[in-house]
Formats: sequence, C-alpha cells, structure tokens
Amino acid sequence: MLFPVLLEVSLVQGCLRKLRKEINMEEKELKQECLKLMEKADAAYLSTIGGDGFPHTRVMGTLRNAEQNPGLVEFFKEHSDDLLVYLPTSASSAKMEQIKANPKVSVYFSQPSEVTGLMLAGTIEIVSDASLKKQIWQDGWEMYWSDGVDGAEFTVLRLLPDFAKGWYKEGPFEFKLK
Repeated sequence: MLFPVLLEVSLVQGCLRKLRKEINMEEKELKQECLKLMEKADAAYLSTIGGDGFPHTRVMGTLRNAEQNPGLVEFFKEHSDDLLVYLPTSASSAKMEQIKANPKVSVYFSQPSEVTGLMLAGTIEIVSDASLKKQIWQDGWEMYWSDGVDGAEFTVLRLLPDFAKGWYKEGPFEFKLK
C-alpha cells in the first residue's frame, strides 16, 4: 500500500510545481497582491495559542481596509512595501494574556469570492508608543473604548511578519519576510 501513497504524494508535488509556474509571479508582485488583499478584506483573523495549548482564532478589524478606515489610508502609505499589521484590542481581553504568554501568532486575510487567502506569521508586540496609538485611533472607537485613546483599555498590537503563506490564482505561495 505504500506505492499508491508515494505516487499520490508525487502527483501532488508535481501539481504544486506546475501551479507555481502558472502563477509565474515575482515575489515583489506577489507582495503587492497580498497588500491589495489586506486593503480589501473585510476582516482579519488573529490566531494565538491558549493556555490549553490549542489555537484560538477570532475575527479582528483590518485597519488597512480603506473603505472601513479611510482615516488610515495616509498612515499605511508609509507601509506600501511591507505587510505590517496593526490590530486594535482591549487590554483586558483573553488574547492579551495569550500573547503575553506566547507572542507567536498568525493573522489570516481572505477574499472567499476570489478563492484568495493570506496567512502572516510572526511575533506580535504590544505598542507602547502613545503617539502611534493616537495616529491609529479612529473617530467612533469610543463605543469600544469609552476611556479613549489615552485610556488603559485601548491597546494596539503590531505584527511585522516573519513569513507569508497563502493561495492566489489557483496555486499556493510562501515566502520569507525577514
């Protein structure tokens, strides 16, 4: 029974090589497509590792989405060549305890109608820079953080990912960012 399994693995690997050739994109072009996805995705999915050892995934707002956050378009123009992710959250959330215990995370963006997805992974950090938090703060967020941008509850997370994996135009991709 080993032969059929090896044959299947070989066929899958051959298909993956063929798909990579069909995509035929340079890494720089692929990064630009990833940025476009980040800019139009309705949500980002943050996965952390819980105290139980299992992944915990939750939906987060994506600050790069220009339609949802028009006030941040100029801010992200400075990051048009990287896949930097900022995520606002609450200091008292369960994810913060998980991040403090293990800052290795992944953030996933997708466009299901286009069968496109992007997973960014790396070590996330808690932003302590008050001026950066003020740059990110958006009108209306008082409904989530009643104590405002300077309050103890409003927290910003930053992920400058180590690597990216995903699916684009009928094929998988992967590249290192650091």
